[in-house]
Amino acid sequence: MRVLQIASLALLWVWTGVGLTTADTCADQVSPGDKAVGISGEDSPTCPSGGGVGCFGGVSTCRFCMMSSTPQSSHLMACTTATAASTPTVTAAPTAALTAAPTAAPTAAPAAATTNTSDDDCPEDLTVA
Repeated sequence: MRVLQIASLALLWVWTGVGLTTADTCADQVSPGDKAVGISGEDSPTCPSGGGVGCFGGVSTCRFCMMSSTPQSSHLMACTTATAASTPTVTAAPTAALTAAPTAAPTAAPAAATTNTSDDDCPEDLTVA
């Protein structure tokens, strides 16, 4: 029965003309989070079709590139000017508030460590160094 349901859904999908949408450019395939930190994508024929370091895409060969200089995109090569048509919206990364330096000097540790032990603490004799 399950096979009949799956086959019916597959035929319905084919008959209604449902199709997959594909991104037009490499820049369209980059996630909004990457675009927010200055990372985009561009066509790169030198990338292997199976992917590689910095390369992505299934049908086309794309590579990640730097649209604007941020700590997250600084390791990438700059995008060519042809990619500038799909300029991402870049938001500033939050900055951490500066912490004031301590004003009091730390206290020195005692020269000899003192321990408060008794013979009742442990059934065996222990030497405290």
